[in-house]
Amino acid sequence: MRALILGSLALAFGASCGSSTSGGGSARTSPTQVNLTISTAGNGLVRGAGEDCRGSCTAPYVSGTRVHLVAVPDSGASFVAWSGACSGTGGCDLTLDADLEVGATFATLPPPPPSQHRLNVIVQGKGRVTSSPGSLDCDSSTCAVTVATGSAVTLTAAAADGARFAGWGGACSGTSATCQLTLQSDTRVTAEFQSETLVLAPNDGTNGTTIALNSTRVFWTRDINGSGRSIWSISKNGGDAVRVANGSATASAFAFVADDGNLYWTDYDHVYSTPVGGGQEALLFTGSPIGRLALDETGALYWTVGQCCSGDNSGSVHPMQNGTHTVLAEGQNPMGAVAVDASDVYFTAFDGHAGSIRRVPRNGGAVNTVLSCGSGCYPEALAVDPQNVYFRPGVSGSATTDAHVQVMSKADSRVRMLSTGNGSGDSTYSILEVEVNASVAYWNWSNGASPYGIFRSNADGSGFATVDSADDRDWYGVRVDDVAVYHYHHGAIIRRLK
Repeated sequence: MRALILGSLALAFGASCGSSTSGGGSARTSPTQVNLTISTAGNGLVRGAGEDCRGSCTAPYVSGTRVHLVAVPDSGASFVAWSGACSGTGGCDLTLDADLEVGATFATLPPPPPSQHRLNVIVQGKGRVTSSPGSLDCDSSTCAVTVATGSAVTLTAAAADGARFAGWGGACSGTSATCQLTLQSDTRVTAEFQSETLVLAPNDGTNGTTIALNSTRVFWTRDINGSGRSIWSISKNGGDAVRVANGSATASAFAFVADDGNLYWTDYDHVYSTPVGGGQEALLFTGSPIGRLALDETGALYWTVGQCCSGDNSGSVHPMQNGTHTVLAEGQNPMGAVAVDASDVYFTAFDGHAGSIRRVPRNGGAVNTVLSCGSGCYPEALAVDPQNVYFRPGVSGSATTDAHVQVMSKADSRVRMLSTGNGSGDSTYSILEVEVNASVAYWNWSNGASPYGIFRSNADGSGFATVDSADDRDWYGVRVDDVAVYHYHHGAIIRRLK
């Protein structure tokens, strides 16, 4: 049994190292670094290359990165034109395959005539805003019209192909496609559109497969210029990637989680942390074998330490909060998966004969077995929400249940299969993952029978659907928030809107 646990954890670590091609085995090459230099003239800024740029800014990128730039004039100014690598007056899309320079020129607008006011509309992303009545037709840039005081204007947002309207800002709010205004003064409105699919980190041969999220950023591992694996982050809306942790402790990181304050990771033998913006790396715990990590809503961190020897009734469950470490349970034979809800810590276990899912109260108490999956069953992935427990077992000799996603009701212990649309399974050499958000489960399918990709289903078993799919088996790192699904595919880190 120890060989199984070690093999499962070693497989997780191996997959986290990633590969630039489907199936693995190709040599990794060092990516080329290029610079984007932006300069502005007049009263305005350029958005889309990391932090908003006003004046002169230079940012480094991995060659092949795509950026979408928008010129945003200040109140009382207008955008005149791009220069350099961009042209015209609309949004500018660039593929950074060499050092590039971009200029944006803004002009001061004359004051509007008496009894009239200026309506400024700024479009962020790929879409269009039109007005009725009026002549405003703004396409991925900034537009202004003057209207009489007290005029009623209806603005309508329409996304371009491959994009979605995300919401209004300024004098408008909400996500309805229309906004009604009565102009009593100069008025400024923003309209944001987001790409349905956004490549956050392109396939440049550097990206690992393990992903974590906090409220605003995505974290993953990279190996830049052969200098060793480190942990990076990027805004969920794209932009500049920044290195968060690059000490020797990150070289073997195979599981990590983050909140808005700290990033936590394990290399199988230790647990570490660092501020999400980068900083001093701290060793929090030493033990082996450490499984996956989980955070609760208070910022407490949870993990398990696996059994020492086959069937020896060892292993433990650990929380840490505000730097204080305790032990919730011992003698539990954990397999490594862990999840937490408002009251309990759930973890997978194997006693040498059969697999199970157990739970222990977050504030301490008796351990209860909530599900026994039988002989030859090894629960390897785990997620919980207020109503259900979601899991994926490796099941010896059963292609109809092996690697499949199942859900158990906390109320009546009823178990149902969610991934029947995936066909026969095979957990051998596959990293099994399951995430849940708003009573919808998401998972990767990278072994067994095709199709392969990222899939989803409602907790009641309805709504099975494909999030993304292709012929290869290179699908890992599934993470979900209220807006999007994030995952690794074929060397890239990708965000897909729900």
